[in-house]
Amino acid sequence: MPPPPIQWFTSTPAPWFSTSELLEYLDISEAELKRSANLFVEGLHYKLEIPSNPNSRKLWRIDLVDEMLCLPIPPLEKEAMLNAINNRITCSQ
Repeated sequence: MPPPPIQWFTSTPAPWFSTSELLEYLDISEAELKRSANLFVEGLHYKLEIPSNPNSRKLWRIDLVDEMLCLPIPPLEKEAMLNAINNRITCSQ
């Protein structure tokens, strides 16, 4: 029996966050996000949770949206986000 095919990955998958997580992290309203809607590219800044359903909720790349909007983010919050993205969060009890 031949070995299973090797899967090559060029990078780790990007983290995607819900709209409510995005709004909370960026500390903006949904109206502010909608005013900036023409800046975002589907597949880059957001994607549909269920691609075949146009009414599916959007999932966002917080880092790219933050970069696009150029919002000032406190350094500790930015560090926490980067730790979450890179899966370096630990919970100690």
